[in-house]
Amino acid sequence: MMTYELTLPNPKNLIHALRDIGYSLETALADIIDNSIAAQASEVHIYISFQMQDSYIAIVDNGTGMNEKELCNAMSLGSFDPLLEREHKDLGRFGLGLKTASFSQSRKLTVVSKQDDGTSARCWDLDHVSKTKKWEVAVYDTDQIRQILKLETLGKSGTLVLWEKLDRLIDTGSKRNPEDIFWEKIDVAREHLGLVFHRYLSGEAGLKKLSIFINGDSVVPFDPFEGAGKHFPEEIIEKIKIQAYLLPHQSKITAEQYKKLAGKDGYMKSQGFYVYRNSRLMIHGTWFRLAKQTEATKLARVKIDLPNTEDFLWSIDVKKSRATPPEAIRAELKRTIDKITSSSTRVYRNRGARISKKNYVPIWVEQHQHNEKSYRINYENPLINSLLDSLDTETEKRVKGILSIVESTLPLDSIFADLTTEPENVKQDCVTEEKLKNYAKQYWEIMLKMGNDTATVAEKFRQTEPFSKFTDFCESFIKTKGGIDENN
Repeated sequence: MMTYELTLPNPKNLIHALRDIGYSLETALADIIDNSIAAQASEVHIYISFQMQDSYIAIVDNGTGMNEKELCNAMSLGSFDPLLEREHKDLGRFGLGLKTASFSQSRKLTVVSKQDDGTSARCWDLDHVSKTKKWEVAVYDTDQIRQILKLETLGKSGTLVLWEKLDRLIDTGSKRNPEDIFWEKIDVAREHLGLVFHRYLSGEAGLKKLSIFINGDSVVPFDPFEGAGKHFPEEIIEKIKIQAYLLPHQSKITAEQYKKLAGKDGYMKSQGFYVYRNSRLMIHGTWFRLAKQTEATKLARVKIDLPNTEDFLWSIDVKKSRATPPEAIRAELKRTIDKITSSSTRVYRNRGARISKKNYVPIWVEQHQHNEKSYRINYENPLINSLLDSLDTETEKRVKGILSIVESTLPLDSIFADLTTEPENVKQDCVTEEKLKNYAKQYWEIMLKMGNDTATVAEKFRQTEPFSKFTDFCESFIKTKGGIDENN
């Protein structure tokens, strides 16, 4: 007969190990707000005070609150079985989030919950656990509850989560001002919450609208699919909904819209799958190693909606910031990737396709040799051709030599880097109307002297750089027949 012995974990060691699961401030706050949503809250107020060692963060909601028994259970580690079926709107899983998220940022966690029939409070103090080596939670009486920070912000029902002893947030080891570092982390958290809960914040159909405030300022939702230029038909695989999108090319939207859609991580890091669990964003900006993130596919984003019944199959972690698609679904996701990335690549190819269109006369041309590509000045462009023809042989040779140096020193690396990181700031078409008009007059004179009639000149004018980039100017100039008197 097998015998067993009881092996209990050391409270001090284990509870400090739980602090290092991998939460950041923003993911910890999101985990607390998950509980507020589960409690049917419509508002969450986050109060933050920086006072060095006396700093605190309080998260207060107006949800249904908890009674004494429910609060006691909520403050226990591993209070829920992750394998049991839960309410379909439940955003929890392990029954660890409240504690581990709080411990990751603070050494003292106090929770006050209020319902119509009374107010209850419990407190985990990691210093007490370390000292006594006991799994002891402080139970507050009525007088002690009255002393809790921000208690006055609780309404008729709701829950207050108070973090004190913020040792993980107060950086005293840096040469920088600890307060500056602290508030920078808060700014990052604000953006994160706006992204993670954007569907709740915007009041999406079927969801109870949620408002989040940080020190009175509302958190603005950021929808990574807002204004998507193209979306593919929704697919449903088992209980999973997949919706693929292509964002518009920068030439199709304003610089402000383009920058907004890029988000804080930029287009390259923001492409890929966006996995939502009960409409709450868990993970984004990854192809799950089914494809590489490339410049050509940076406009592709795919929304995946999971019910919480898929938690086990998708290996949802305790922080709800990591997931792995099951093998059975990976083939379908790969097919979706192939479809959308093909279209995304086409968007970028189409933007450059004019360089090979028939009758188009660019200033720069692609040159292919031995499977290598380079960019050269097009000597057939009428403006350049007429300049070279006007020179004597020696001068023409020198000018061509200088142009060759310009070609060989084209800063391709810098151009690529700028277009990748901040394309909205790259403005190469800046030319004054006066200069453009002078170039146009020269072009028109050259083409007429070559024996072309006005209609032919006009058609070629529309297809020749730099004029082809300024459609309105082209049509206005053509109407005046180049601004040149035909008898001139």
